[in-house]
Parts: sequence; C-alpha cells; structure tokens
Amino acid sequence: MSSDPDDNGSTACQRIEEFIFVRELNEVFLLLDHISGRWDKSLYNFHDHDDGEPHIDELCAIGLSPPGSDEQRVAQAVKVLCAKDKLNAAARPATGLTIAFTLLVVGEDNRRDWRNWLRDKMFGSGAGENGSAHSPYWDKPTRLTLARNAFPGLVRVASSFNFRMKLVVYLLLVGLVLTCVMSWHVAGGSAILQHLDAVQAAQAALSKEIEEAEFKHAASATASPMQFCTEGERAGVPQYRSTDEYQLCTRRSQLTAQAASISMNLRDWLVPWQACYSMLARPFGRMPEGGVVQAVAAPAEKESRVQRALEEQARLVTLVVGTAVLPLCYGVLGAGAAVVRGLWAKMRESLLSPRDFTLALLQLALGATIGACIALFVNPSGQTPGSEIGLLGNWALSTSALSFIAGFGVEGVFVALESLVRRVFNISDPARRPSD
Repeated sequence: MSSDPDDNGSTACQRIEEFIFVRELNEVFLLLDHISGRWDKSLYNFHDHDDGEPHIDELCAIGLSPPGSDEQRVAQAVKVLCAKDKLNAAARPATGLTIAFTLLVVGEDNRRDWRNWLRDKMFGSGAGENGSAHSPYWDKPTRLTLARNAFPGLVRVASSFNFRMKLVVYLLLVGLVLTCVMSWHVAGGSAILQHLDAVQAAQAALSKEIEEAEFKHAASATASPMQFCTEGERAGVPQYRSTDEYQLCTRRSQLTAQAASISMNLRDWLVPWQACYSMLARPFGRMPEGGVVQAVAAPAEKESRVQRALEEQARLVTLVVGTAVLPLCYGVLGAGAAVVRGLWAKMRESLLSPRDFTLALLQLALGATIGACIALFVNPSGQTPGSEIGLLGNWALSTSALSFIAGFGVEGVFVALESLVRRVFNISDPARRPSD
C-alpha cells in the first residue's frame, strides 16, 4: 500500500521545520545565553545599526510566536541562520557545538539523570522542592535543555566522554601515587647504598690504619710480630695487648656491626623487587635456589657472596628504575597534567569537543614515549667541552624532572626533535623559502 505523495511532502517539510526551528533556534538561544554571560563579549552590536541582520527582539519573537504564513516561516528561517552565523562569530573561539558539548559534560545538574532518579527513589521526596519530581520546577527548561534540543546526537557522546575522562583522571591519580611510592622507595634504596659505601670506605681506611699500626709495632727490635684483633676472649671479654689495638679493634667492631645492620635493611628493601622479578621470570622457568653460593663450603665465604650479590642487585634496581622506569612514569604524569590543564581551560572557555578525548589519549602516548626516550637526547650533568648543545640545552636537572617537563610540553619537544633531525641529516626546512 503506497502512501499519499502529499503526506510524504508534508512529512519532509515537517522534518525540515523541526531541524530549523528546533535545533537551529535552540543553538541560537544557547549562543545568546553564552555571549550575554561573558564580560568580554557583547550583544550590543545587534542594536548599533540597521544593517538588515536579525536583532534580539526579532529572535525572541521567533521563539514566542509561530509564523502566520509560509512566507513568514521562510523569513524566520533566514533570520535564524543569519543570527547563528553572526553569533558564532561573536562567541569565537567557542561555537554552538562546543558550548553545547561543554554543558552536556560539566553543565547544570541533570535532574533526569539515572543517578538523581535513583537517589530520589532511595531517599523519597525528601530532596525538597529542587530535587523532587513533584516540584513545579522539575520539568522547566534549562541550558541543558537547549543543548539537548540543539545537538541531540551529542547527549550519549557527552555521557561517554564524561565517564572516560573521569576514568583517565582516576588512573592518573593512581599512577601519581604509585610513582611517588616508587620514587620514595628508590630514594631510600639509594640512601642505604650511599650509607653502605661510606661504611665500607671507613672500613677500608681503618684496615689501612691497622696495617700501619702492625708495621709500627713490628719495627721495634724487642717486640715480636703480632696481628691485631686476633687475641681470644677470656670470660667473655676480648683481650687486647695494647691501647692502639684496643682503639682500632673497637672501631672495627663498631663498623662491622653498622655494616651488618645496613645489610639487613638492604635485604628488606630488596624484598618487593625480588618478588616482582620472580613474578616476571616465572613464565621462563623456576629460578635456582642457591647456585654457586650453595657450593661454597665455608659459612663466612657464603655470607660474603650473598652480601655482595644483594649489593649488586640493589645497585641494578636503583639504576634501572631510576633511569628507565621512573622517567617513563613521570613522562606520563607530565602529559596527564597537560591534558587535565587543557581540559580545565576548555571547560572554562566552553571549548570542549568530542575529539578532545582522542587527542588526550594521543598526548598521553606521546608523553610516555618522550619520557622513556628523553635521556637519550639530554645530558643532565652539563655540556662536555667541545660538544654542541643538546636537544634541550644543558640544564642541570634529573632525568625524571626532564621527563616530566618533556611530557608536559610534548608538542614543543617534538618540534625540537624535528629541528634536531634537520641539523643532523642536513635537511632544509620545508617552511623556509629557497633564496633567489
């Protein structure tokens, strides 16, 4: 059964009328509301002179009174489109789309949102006149109403955008906590290793003093050669043969006890890293229990080898995490800070658009990349004699600090990389015109 052509034509006209007088008119009023609420933008240009363009009173008349004829309907459509063009120019850099999308993402409270509906069902009508569905203000239009009517296709996109951006912010906060904990833990391990190096240096200096004291004692013609700190104990008290031996051996025992306590702290500090390493190495097979250390017969030699192995593992962990893992994390955090700051600025200026989330993900990826690779291009300790200035100059900053800065300003870093590529491979700048 075929439909009447007149009915199809009237349906098409109704759709066009709905597109113009519902969506376009709502966008015009949304732009009017945005411009009138900004101190740096004004609507007075609509009344300065009569240039044939629509004025505010004419736009309000379109929204309040229906057209009486088809000619008036066409004239109103032309006025709406002209007003939309002029208002977009007055609201720039914001547009009707960005204003509507910003409102849908972070605008007024959506009383019809499922969370508010659930809250009203749980707590009843105790929300008062502002929150209850029985309130006379419940179904009144708001800016969100204008945004939904002007851009109905953005409602679900804005809801998804809001959820994903909250998820990104929460993940960045978790990453910030984990990065700070890792940074503090590595700093603690570095302090333990520095303390251990100082104690070992003191032990080496003390051993030299003991050797000099033994040679000095052996130089006497009446004294027999002796080795300090080798006399046994009597009744649990060490026996010393001279004052020098007593002082040197006391200092030696104190340094040995201090080194033992530092080694214990170092062993405890390595526990989480050993657990992570064993978890990562589990797919490749079971790690050997003792290796060469178990084959050592003497307990003292076995303990010495275990101690040296722990020290070597700690130095490897601080080196790898401090120069590879932490710069990557700080690069992501720097890019995340730039993303959040950019979104905050766009929300303030009503410049949010649906593509901003994709751009944010790309910026995070670039921040992670440059954070992991920034140490390849920068010499944090300064410029060596006879060398050229590096990618970012010779700033005396740590690798993690440079990674955070590079992640925050990732666009500028890649511009500098392009300049470096042109210098290294002698490529002419395409933006520069060849000289005549």
